Amino acid sequence: MNRTIKKIAILSAVFVAATAAYFIWNENTTERKDAMVYTSMDESSLPVVYTDIYGKKMNLLHGYNQDMKQTVSREALTLLPADRSLGIQISDYSGGIKGISYEVRSLDMQRLVERTTVDKWNQEDNGVLASLPIQNLLSKDKEYLLVLSLDTSNNGTLQYYTRIMWTDNSNAKDMIDFAVDFTTKTFNYDQAKDLTTYLESNNTEDNSSLNHVSIRSSFSQLTWGGLSVTPVGEIQATLKDLNGVMCSVQLKYMVSRGEGDSKEFYEVEDNFTMKWDSKRIYLMDFNRDTSQVFSGQRDLFSGKRILLGIVDPDEVRTAKSPSGNILAYVVNRDLWTYDQKGEHGVKVFSFRSKESDYLRSGYNQHDIKVLSISDNGDVNFLVYGYMNRGIHEGSMGIAMYQYSSQNNAIEERFFTPVTLSFDMLKEDMEQLAHIGSNGMLYLMADRSVYGIDLNSNEYMVLADSLMEGGYAVSGTERHLAWQEGSDIYGAGVIHLMNLDTGIKREIAGGQKDRYRPLGFVGDDFIYGIAEDGDKWIQNGRIIDAPMHRIEIVDQSGKILKEYEQENIYISDVSVDDSRIHLTQVAKSGEQSYVPSKRDTIVCNQEITKADMEGIGSVASQDRKKVYFIQLGKEAESKDVRITVPKKVAYETTEVVELKGNQKTQENRYYAYSGGHLIGSRRDFTDALELAYDRMGVVTDQNQEILWNRVNRPPIRNMKDPMKNGATFVRNLEDFNGERTVREGVLMIDARGSSLNQVLYFVGRGCPVAAYTGQGGYLLISGYDQYNVTLYNPTTGDSQKMGINDASSFFAERGNDFVCGLFRE
Repeated sequence: MNRTIKKIAILSAVFVAATAAYFIWNENTTERKDAMVYTSMDESSLPVVYTDIYGKKMNLLHGYNQDMKQTVSREALTLLPADRSLGIQISDYSGGIKGISYEVRSLDMQRLVERTTVDKWNQEDNGVLASLPIQNLLSKDKEYLLVLSLDTSNNGTLQYYTRIMWTDNSNAKDMIDFAVDFTTKTFNYDQAKDLTTYLESNNTEDNSSLNHVSIRSSFSQLTWGGLSVTPVGEIQATLKDLNGVMCSVQLKYMVSRGEGDSKEFYEVEDNFTMKWDSKRIYLMDFNRDTSQVFSGQRDLFSGKRILLGIVDPDEVRTAKSPSGNILAYVVNRDLWTYDQKGEHGVKVFSFRSKESDYLRSGYNQHDIKVLSISDNGDVNFLVYGYMNRGIHEGSMGIAMYQYSSQNNAIEERFFTPVTLSFDMLKEDMEQLAHIGSNGMLYLMADRSVYGIDLNSNEYMVLADSLMEGGYAVSGTERHLAWQEGSDIYGAGVIHLMNLDTGIKREIAGGQKDRYRPLGFVGDDFIYGIAEDGDKWIQNGRIIDAPMHRIEIVDQSGKILKEYEQENIYISDVSVDDSRIHLTQVAKSGEQSYVPSKRDTIVCNQEITKADMEGIGSVASQDRKKVYFIQLGKEAESKDVRITVPKKVAYETTEVVELKGNQKTQENRYYAYSGGHLIGSRRDFTDALELAYDRMGVVTDQNQEILWNRVNRPPIRNMKDPMKNGATFVRNLEDFNGERTVREGVLMIDARGSSLNQVLYFVGRGCPVAAYTGQGGYLLISGYDQYNVTLYNPTTGDSQKMGINDASSFFAERGNDFVCGLFRE
């Protein structure tokens, strides 16, 4: 009897051990086979729309369920055929279309040109085909806004946005073909040899990484450095701009490498800026950006590294829990966490999908920002931009989520819609989005700062109508300073707020003192003090209000450093880590100053760059430079577990409508290049500098091009500049520097731009005023390859001057230009 019991016990133990071993083996094997992991979320359901340009399916448009006005119109430019009947294709749609309509407006939205309902469309195997019979109400070669509306049975009414142009310019077809052919040839080493004539390879260009390739890169870089990659799916072509002889085209596609479970996928974007000439197409600029999709395969977790591969290190963000054990990292728009002790990785959030194709779930107009991470693995984070999937699909906005490690689930806390383009929203969100220890979330959107109570989702407007130079955010985002009022040269009061505690202080002084926020060194605040009335005015326009004193205070208000020198004023301040660089001037008259020495204040505070903390790189034999997350503990690939949240919960979410109290709208200039917003600036010259080296354009807030690096005729001369520029000259006398339209001419202060840069406006038919002294100016009325023509409005005389001599002449006088553009 005892022997039988023993046998049963032994067999039972063997069975239990075998069963356990099987499940462990099965779990490990299953995880090895999973090349990708996905978040549980409703799949994409909105249709996408293509427009027909020269018989090509182009300009992939995504639908919005909110009125975006013209803010997203720069995503695509659609050229109309000769009869203006625009063909569209509606693809990837899982529901019935009940109606199609569209409207055409001026870019500033002030004029409705047409509103039409489409009566007929065809259902084909590849989607719905329709034609928009745009009326003969458009001016040739002028851009308009087209808003396409689809009335659907499952998703309500959706809007799609594109700029349109009716033009006889057929050169764009050749340039679009050129771009597609160029990209296609880069995958074949022999065919790519035809492209060498377009490269401007430079030894100073960084050829160490395949993440970024430019027109200055080596031929090896252009042909993927010998890396064997294969295109996946179709190339998505988008026409970004056609402005005279300049054409900008963006191509998006996927490539893969390897086979089976180890297959790697890469997102690629090629941007071309081209110039048309009757003899050939000139490639003015080319940029290719490649980012590896982090798969989460266990062999990427090895040693003290999480290997990310070919990525842009500036787009990788990391965060650590207080103990340092839990890491959070955002790579290629996906949020991951990793528990170093438990060797457990979680793909917390991603819009990527295994059910639908890349067209919708892979749309890249969003990003993720980690707000906090705790030692138990909980993460608070924001997803901002276009929502590819889920209950907010088709909305542009900001969503806050909380991931619970214990429940392995994501809960949405709130969603707030915005009507900004993703690039503009990103510019704000990268400046400020911070959770304080007081339970408040502070974030910036559309130049307003909001405080949202995370317990009640109630919000307050902390500051609005913020102007460039009128506020500052610390590098840690824990502190904010802003001045009252709309005078960019200072205010009577500066508000300084600790966003962790919610404590706010005021910096103020005498009635004649004007305070200006200048920045932070760590958590210490820098501000300048000027005397009311100390304005630097030249040629009728304010250059600056020089400050006579700089002070640095800590968060308790204690002054740590004072800087003041007799008869010396500070006109500009820049902060570089722990160094404060001062540009100084001396007073030469009641409202005039002359340059003085530069100086530097060195602070003791140690500055750390948290965004790049824990990110390293190593040279790979086949992929060149690859990046990794540095771990503090060894990881064994075979022991690493990869999971995803089991659900995304919306039960407690609220839609929070953030409404500021905008009193003034700052005139801003927007610099674009390679299909993207590079940055926005208050001063035209600053925006121009951003766009110049990248062959870009500068626009106003309505997306109308004000300046174009490429589209300038080689020769332009005005026979009668006073007649050509009569309205421009008439408005010079009382022009105060603020961008304004007067008598049909847009007046632009271009002080600080170079002569070569402002010749664009001469090429557009308006002379440029070049000041030579206090109140005196010459009109630049023409140019060719070697000379500029200068007209003296006082004497009526014209003279030619060599371009180099003229550049030096005006540079010595401060490059003080005022430019104009004629408007209809």
